[in-house]
Amino acid sequence: MTYDTINTVPSTLSALKAALRERGIFPKKRLGQNFLIDQNILKLIVGTAAICEHDIVLEIGTGAGSLTKLLGERAHEVLGVEIDRGLFDLSQEVLAPYKNIHLINMDVLKSKTAIDPGVEEILKGWLQSNRGLTLKVVSNLPYSISTPAIIAILEGELPVELMVLTLQKEIVDRLAARPGTKEYGVLSIIAQLFAEIHIVRTLPAKVFWPVPQVESAIVVLNVDKEKAHKIVPDYRLFSTIVRAVFQSRRKTLLNSLFMLNLPFINGNKEILSAVFDRLGIKPLLRGEALDLEGFTALTGEISNLIKGKTNG
Repeated sequence: MTYDTINTVPSTLSALKAALRERGIFPKKRLGQNFLIDQNILKLIVGTAAICEHDIVLEIGTGAGSLTKLLGERAHEVLGVEIDRGLFDLSQEVLAPYKNIHLINMDVLKSKTAIDPGVEEILKGWLQSNRGLTLKVVSNLPYSISTPAIIAILEGELPVELMVLTLQKEIVDRLAARPGTKEYGVLSIIAQLFAEIHIVRTLPAKVFWPVPQVESAIVVLNVDKEKAHKIVPDYRLFSTIVRAVFQSRRKTLLNSLFMLNLPFINGNKEILSAVFDRLGIKPLLRGEALDLEGFTALTGEISNLIKGKTNG
């Protein structure tokens, strides 16, 4: 889509500062408000997401509307969610010519583990009314909510197929981390179960304002929820096991699971040890050394035990 309107979205640092100053808006560190001011990188993000008229896009944190505008020029519909009232009012004003951009002033997260039902309802409604469209998440994701937002989207019911995110480099490293590294944890395992992860490029701090004290990176998550749930039919059990293991990283895998008091196992280390033997897992192995395949296999064995399909 194209519009023959004057571009009122602040596209330079001086224009952004002036727009914020006129409205008495100041970047809030607690909300992770660092504005991406490099237009070439904004275009790279949209190009990487291959946004087209067949896409519905969720953007978390519209800021001053720079990325939102580029998304609206290409997508079928864009839903922008902005928690800051001042930035919401600003983006509503400058994006008014784009009738396919819809903005809401709210926290995208209902809780630390779930997307707000209001956001889900809007997106699901659009998808039902427009069969054959693809749902994508494209966002300079506020650092303060990046981990819970990513997990909530992946674990939730929204049929997201692609995520292109600008994140703190530390979070990107955790997404792609391998077993045995300090970055490897719950986020790594959940992300790698649900998506193929590709790091596009690292961004220097100077492309943001205010300039953060950390590097950032653009990352792509090609999401396949159907495949993930085929690999792990009992996702609730999988999630319970993974989180329990990384809540006590220094414990052995056996001890972490023993403390869970899972049904049927009932704290019986002999039953757990037999599971480990069948899978070829060493009893003294720490959970942080187990790869995704190991966690899925372990979940499958324990699920079968709970269901009474195998003998301990």
